[in-house]
Parts: sequence; C-alpha cells; structure tokens
Amino acid sequence: MINYWKEIQMEDSCTEIRIQTNTDNTGHVFLHSHTFYEILLCKSGNIQYLLGDKRFRIQQGDILLIPPGVSHQPLFPEPLKEPYSRYVIWINAAYWHQQCEEFPDLNFAFEQCQKRGSYLLRSTRATWSGLFSAASAALKETEERKLGWGYCTRTAVISLMAHISRTYYYQDLQMPAAEKSVLVDDLFRYIDEHLREKITLEGTAKHFLVSPSTISHTFQKNMQVSFHHCVIQRRLIAAKNGILSGVPLQEIWENCGFPDYSSFYRSFKKEYGISPREFKNFHRHDA
Repeated sequence: MINYWKEIQMEDSCTEIRIQTNTDNTGHVFLHSHTFYEILLCKSGNIQYLLGDKRFRIQQGDILLIPPGVSHQPLFPEPLKEPYSRYVIWINAAYWHQQCEEFPDLNFAFEQCQKRGSYLLRSTRATWSGLFSAASAALKETEERKLGWGYCTRTAVISLMAHISRTYYYQDLQMPAAEKSVLVDDLFRYIDEHLREKITLEGTAKHFLVSPSTISHTFQKNMQVSFHHCVIQRRLIAAKNGILSGVPLQEIWENCGFPDYSSFYRSFKKEYGISPREFKNFHRHDA
C-alpha cells in the first residue's frame, strides 16, 4: 500500500483542505496523480519537475497548480545541491468546485493553466513573499489546532488561491517555458501516444534508433524506475482517470493497453494497495 495515501482525499477532521510542508534532501518520489487539487509552493531547491509529458525547471518562488488526474513527479537526475522544500496544499475537488460556483474568479489561475497546458507559475521575490506568508499562516493554524482551526485553515487557503489568481490576472506571475526537449521527453510522449498498444523496450529503442540500455539508463537516472515500470505507472494513471470519468471497468484495461483484466487488476492492486473496484467504490461514495 505504498501509494494508497495518494488516493485518499483527507483523513483528519479538516476534510476539505490539507496543508503541510515537505523537504527532500535526496529525492525519491514516484510518478503519480491525485483525485484532488494540489498546490505546491517551492520554498527552496532547483530541480526538474515532470508535469504531464513536459519537464520544467522549478526554483524558489515557483507555484505549481496541479488539477486532478494530471501525472507529475519531481525529477532528481543529479544530487541535490540544496534541499527541495515546499508547501503542499490539497483541496478536495468537490469542495473546490463548490467554492468556484459561488466565486468563479477563484478558478482563474487554474483555468489559464488548463488553457495553456502548463501548470507552473513563476513569481518575483516581491510577489512570492506575500503568498508564502499566507501559506505559512494556514500551516500554523493546522499545526496549532486552536479553537476554530479548521475554519481558519480553509479561509486562509481559499484567500491564498484568490490572491494567486488576482496576482496572475495582473501579470505578476509568468508561465515558464518547458525544458528543451531531449530523449526522455520524447519517450514520455511516445508512451502516452501508444498506451493502447503493446510497448516494449526493444521496440521503443528501435523506434528512436538507440540501444535498449540507453533507454533503461535514461529512466533509471531520471525516474528512479525501469522503463517497464514507468509504462505501467502511466497506464494506471490513465486507468484511474477513466474510472473517475465513469468508464466501465471491463473497458478500462483495453483502453489503457493491458493484455487482460487480470493483468490490470494485479498491477493496480500492487501499485495502489486497493483493487480497481475498491477505488471506484471509494470515490463514488466520496463524491
């Protein structure tokens, strides 16, 4: 059940929103997606980050607005020169949609990211200091848990999101360009474009006119997993999105390139610690 926590909405009494701070000194986070909205505010570090099939270089002051279903992973192809530290905010999707129905401007930044196919915003020092102070205040409420802390946490985070949208609207936040395309980026796109088909290391190497060992080394260096495992991860993320969209389970395995339902079931259970049907039922009840 290594990754099951990624599929849980929130577990404490403040179910709509969760905020914490995380720091990595070595880096070991697998490719994943969420059923909730995730906001990352980078406090320190200079790393590569995979969002969908694009790589970005993120640094202090960057803001990642990741909607449900988008695969993402920090990449650590080289040893970290400084810790990768960030605020992590999770917002229940149903709760966020409810807030945006009442206050549509809240969703401006997410909408722009969706339209432009980029979920990374870059802020100036003058801008991010205020935004990060707001995140710090929300975190303090969660940690101290004084009377009314749940309400205060929700209010602080919703206010933060309003300020991010407002700041982006007035052009103080920019969308950095993706990193220059290299082999690993082409491989990501190739996998996503051929998910329904049989994908092998040898066939992929032949397509890109490189050796199988070159591709294996590329994935171990950038993703810390094998090429085969990365293919499975991306198939499973597509499968989760299909389940949440209401696609019948008997169609999921074929749509995502699994040879049969048994293979799909075993891979899903091994990766997430629950069966596809349990995942479906959990989110049906949670909706």
